[in-house]
Amino acid sequence: MFEKMLRDNHLKITPQRLAILKEIQKFGHISIDEIYENIKESNPSMSLATVYKNLTFMQEAKIIDEVKLPNQKQRYELVKNPHIHLVCEQCGSIIDMELESSMQQLKELCADASQFKIKETSIAMIGICPKCQA
Repeated sequence: MFEKMLRDNHLKITPQRLAILKEIQKFGHISIDEIYENIKESNPSMSLATVYKNLTFMQEAKIIDEVKLPNQKQRYELVKNPHIHLVCEQCGSIIDMELESSMQQLKELCADASQFKIKETSIAMIGICPKCQA
């Protein structure tokens, strides 16, 4: 799966890129530091700079997205359909919620009202997850 993604986007298939993509898939939303900490044991020759460089290449190739959340380090996820992020302010969990038609309507409404040419949409809703409410 990852090999095809990289190949289709004209990126060389390397053990480093595969390890990074596996970590992102495993955790869903993960920071650069977490990726590095999780893979450095099995990839001792990989530096933090290598993780940064590869994340940049894969982001430019539209394989991964940067997740922008208020008051948190940037995180990364595999490219998905348009969605919002529900963020628990207590445990820090991040849940994706797909609202494709609503996202497009909101984007169009904002663009029409502001005459702003919107290139990218990132929406996060902060609250308390059901687990932390219990």
